[in-house]
Amino acid sequence: MQDSPETKIPCILPLAAKDVKDLRQNPGYSNVDIFTYEEMRLATNQFRPDYILGEGGFGAVYKGVIDETVRPGYTSTAVAIKELNPDGFQGDREWLTEVNYLGQLSHSNLVKLIGYCCEDEHRLLVYEYMASGSLEKHLFRRVGCSLTWSKRMKIALDAAKGLAFLHGAERPIIYRDFKTSNILLDAVSPHFLVCYL
Repeated sequence: MQDSPETKIPCILPLAAKDVKDLRQNPGYSNVDIFTYEEMRLATNQFRPDYILGEGGFGAVYKGVIDETVRPGYTSTAVAIKELNPDGFQGDREWLTEVNYLGQLSHSNLVKLIGYCCEDEHRLLVYEYMASGSLEKHLFRRVGCSLTWSKRMKIALDAAKGLAFLHGAERPIIYRDFKTSNILLDAVSPHFLVCYL
């Protein structure tokens, strides 16, 4: 039986960037776009506070749109832009790990890394936007949970498929931050955000 494209086991390339300088010299992976800081400012409307989706140890996450006004010829895409807080606990090493791994991984239950920005001291990651938010938000809201038991079971199964994909890699990836706040839901299925590998 042949593997479908989404279930193929990824091969972790030995050419992963060792540091930010190395990443700048070898700009990355063919499926990941490189953005300028000015493009990130345009996509988030100058990092407006009302565009913030959440904040964590890494920094703030903004909702944004990359379209013709940001980059000519770009198909309009809703994105989540995570900006590394230079004073936070995570630093260049953790940011680079996400670029290295997520730049190579592709699975229907992993949040897709669309691109990154590495300009001067700015470090940003650009992910596909998950419109329905986190599983945590749905499970622990104060007024009526909208998740039926069948939806909960589908979320659990799809999250398990994502973990199995990572654990079955040529060089298995142990995901250390698996929790309801990192399981993000779109209109069709859950994805989880692979970060801090």
